[in-house]
Amino acid sequence: MVLDIDGKTLKAWMDSKKDMIIVDARAPQDYKKARIPGAVSLLNADVEKKAEVLLKKGVSIIVYSNDENCPASGLVAKKLDSLGYSPVYDYNPSYADWTGLGYPVQKALNKSSHGSKW
Repeated sequence: MVLDIDGKTLKAWMDSKKDMIIVDARAPQDYKKARIPGAVSLLNADVEKKAEVLLKKGVSIIVYSNDENCPASGLVAKKLDSLGYSPVYDYNPSYADWTGLGYPVQKALNKSSHGSKW
């Protein structure tokens, strides 16, 4: 079963260092520009091929996309749930909500960067 999560709860989980994986279901070019800190990119078409490498079962997984009108987060979340990942959360209204709340984003890294702190 896919659960819902809101931005304030996600931010509180991040602040408390909760064991979770954040999945960005947006197009690669959007992910490269900016994303919720620590998010991994996973498109709906790639879930079966890449989920086992990127994710862990038994860890909370939060999936987001562009905004409330973008179905990508729900599609990826449902697919992950059907593959046995649990708990899976669909953060909708997603990235638009996150930035609207003024929360930090991780921007594209230049070639000399080795990571990002948030």
